Amino acid sequence: MRKKEKSMNILVIDVGTSSMRGILFTQEGKLLTEKQVFYNVTYMENSWVEQKPSDWENALYEIMKQIAKKAKSNQWKIDAVTLTSQRSSVIPVDKSIRPLCNAIMWQDKRTNEICEELNTQNDKVFSLCGSRVNPVFSASKMTWIRENRPEIYEKTFKFMVIPDYLIYLLTGNICTDYTYGSRSLLMNIHTHQWDPELLDIFRVEREKLCDLVAPGSICGTLTKEIAELTGCPEGIPVITAGGDQQCGAIGQGVVKKGTLSVTAGTGGFLITATNEVPENLEDDVICNFSSIKGQYVLESSVLTCCSAFDWFRREFYEGASYETVNRAITESPVGANGCICLPYFQGRSTPDWNNLAKGVFANVTLGTTKKDMLRSLLEGICFEIGNGIETMKKYLEISEIYVNGGLTNSEPFNEIQCNVYGTKIIRLGKADATARGALMVAAEALGLYSSVEAAFDEIGKSDHVKVYLPQEENVLKYEKGRAQMNRLYKKIWGGTKKDGNFEFRV
Repeated sequence: MRKKEKSMNILVIDVGTSSMRGILFTQEGKLLTEKQVFYNVTYMENSWVEQKPSDWENALYEIMKQIAKKAKSNQWKIDAVTLTSQRSSVIPVDKSIRPLCNAIMWQDKRTNEICEELNTQNDKVFSLCGSRVNPVFSASKMTWIRENRPEIYEKTFKFMVIPDYLIYLLTGNICTDYTYGSRSLLMNIHTHQWDPELLDIFRVEREKLCDLVAPGSICGTLTKEIAELTGCPEGIPVITAGGDQQCGAIGQGVVKKGTLSVTAGTGGFLITATNEVPENLEDDVICNFSSIKGQYVLESSVLTCCSAFDWFRREFYEGASYETVNRAITESPVGANGCICLPYFQGRSTPDWNNLAKGVFANVTLGTTKKDMLRSLLEGICFEIGNGIETMKKYLEISEIYVNGGLTNSEPFNEIQCNVYGTKIIRLGKADATARGALMVAAEALGLYSSVEAAFDEIGKSDHVKVYLPQEENVLKYEKGRAQMNRLYKKIWGGTKKDGNFEFRV
């Protein structure tokens, strides 16, 4: 229920991997205006991935200028700003909070060797922070800078993730919230603090990290300088809404135990809520902080979804419209005429963090078409998501599955999803769940609703709901297909580690 009658408009800044969006919402969730700025991630040799911090700074200011201009012309207020962002990309900054180099992005794999060396510490790391050692989270990137760029490490005043940097630009204050901290391998998930043992394992000094605050915290107010630059009002609160996947899950309804969100964006992310760290927790999932205070989330992930689809479309359907590509998916039958895709184009994350895994098309014959390969790619992505869903069921009873993200704009993909998962799936409204989740967190923080769940109930009540139902015949076919893909994975990579590395079998 709503706590205050005062009406407010909230500007949500949503920092994605390929673009940044700004959306001005009313507190009831009505979209007033929006602005999107695209930028390019740089993919380099040896699986290095970087981006210029100025890309986000320039995009932020451009978005705020355009939103403020539109708001002024329509006599709309801007009462607060809230940020949600991709989570594990690292920016080292000096004492003047100037970036010392390009950001090392979350997809970057330069830390594989460091992570392999630290595999012996997996049990200790997982027990403290809820995740195994892996190259996606930010700690090993800091270790890499220390070992390979000591001159940068020495000058580093703070290691920031993207939202930390943007919040500093807006407010002049330095902080990071629990959702980003819990994606670092350096924060103790039980104490909510940076952990001395983890800092020692990764050889990172505490003073180089930002102070931790709860998601939904007001981190400061918009400075006079930024107000003059952008046209947004000086002194309005700036709120950290938490990580993009946490907010996306909230926007999809993961506000209570038992609801699962599947986001098929650049990567695929599965999130479900829990009120405590499960006692039987194993290292086949990730346990992070939720954007709802006092709540945790269990996560599983697939490192390539839209990114793999976009690669295939670019290489094999150059210039084709999405309508053409979607039609091509339906022109190959369930099972893609036997073609199988292992969708590990950036390696495998949960359950085993196999950094050596690669994308594989198998059972390819002279009769296989590119339509079959396209469909098998999407089926493979869903098979891997299905593996994550089965793992989640070890810890929680899953009552509902909500889907969102760029790939869910494809009707054929959604039909594949529901048949692979063997249950109905629900898609709410437009594909802006992340921004709406950030709005709900901010609205609760500002006292506009008594809880995030109450905000979801109010903001989501007019959503268009689309339900996809599985067909038993296709469910059975996909059960066999997923089992076949999993057997193939084990045959190729052994399924077990040898001396800290996966054994590759040919």
